[in-house]
Amino acid sequence: MNGNIDHIQAHYGIVFPQEYLDFIQLHGDASFELMQGTEVEDWEIRFHVLDDQFIANNAALVDEVNPDPRRVIPIAWSVSSGNNYLLDYRENEETPSVLVMEHELAMVREDAESEAETDEEAQQLMEENVKQLAANFRSFASLLQMRPSHI
Repeated sequence: MNGNIDHIQAHYGIVFPQEYLDFIQLHGDASFELMQGTEVEDWEIRFHVLDDQFIANNAALVDEVNPDPRRVIPIAWSVSSGNNYLLDYRENEETPSVLVMEHELAMVREDAESEAETDEEAQQLMEENVKQLAANFRSFASLLQMRPSHI
């Protein structure tokens, strides 16, 4: 597993927060509810496996709606809503914030470029695909509640 993590980090030029790696090691195969207070905001959130398919899966599934595929890294998604959860390295390399991308609202880059008159406008449209959910991974993890296993 560590070889894959090293490869992924090298590919993106980032270092995953230790809290994230520890969390994945402990709970990587579980699913979670995202809680806002006592309300379930999103459900059946699963973490991407840090394997040799991680980069290819992001390229295939998220990059076309990602405002910055080299600096904003998808780490989880909701099976129920299709929303993506991403680490944002653009402002803080050591403590990336966590963004949410709402599946229903996300615009693909091709559409943004055809609607906008300039690259900057297209980028602005892409930025609207994501909004900050938590200042860091630890804050994000504190919003997650493990779903009971349905055995």
